Amino acid sequence: MTEPVCASAPGTEPAADPAPADSRDMYAVHAMLRRELAGLPEYVMNVGAGDGPHAEIVAEHIDFVTRVLHVHHEGEDLLVWPKLADRAPADAAPVLAAMQADHAEIDRGLSVLTDAAASWRANPDAARREAVVDALVELTPAVDSHLAAEETDALVLIDTYLSAPEWGEVGMHGIAHLSPEQYPLFFGMLLHDLEPDLYKVLEASLPPDLFADLAVSGPQEYARHRRRLARAA
Repeated sequence: MTEPVCASAPGTEPAADPAPADSRDMYAVHAMLRRELAGLPEYVMNVGAGDGPHAEIVAEHIDFVTRVLHVHHEGEDLLVWPKLADRAPADAAPVLAAMQADHAEIDRGLSVLTDAAASWRANPDAARREAVVDALVELTPAVDSHLAAEETDALVLIDTYLSAPEWGEVGMHGIAHLSPEQYPLFFGMLLHDLEPDLYKVLEASLPPDLFADLAVSGPQEYARHRRRLARAA
């Protein structure tokens, strides 16, 4: 993920032959999404019937995770697949079609989940709690399957046919849908238990001062957030 940066100073020109995309940061985003989705059913089931304040906290987290997932896919739909359709060989077409079909299926699951979470948030009874869990159980395998297929089939196309600046636009799209006060939680989620090589990839993608701040504030905020999510009902 990258932070929006200022335009080039007067008199400077972009490189004529920009570096290729480096999509390794996708592994970090995917690890975050897998972990957060896998943990949601337990958080939901730990909310006692009628416990409105706790249901509010967990439902808010569901909204945040599902929004991150939706915006992540939206960035690909707008900024990745159309470019690859123009540039990649014809035999890549089935991969691109599969990616877009997966996104459509996942969006349907996200709609069911967000509707169920909103209903539970408004009236946190046992039946509505179960409906949220059922929606998560239905959605999560579809997401897992898609992320694995993307890692196997699509990332090599991104690294071959997109430039680093173009790939940076995808990260900027995601950042633009976060408010500044959400940065610490998002980056805390992203950096949690991250493998050292992927940590370095993310570190290199952000301005040093910003990363230094988020590398401290992010894990702290995420730890606080997880305690709020997991408190006893």
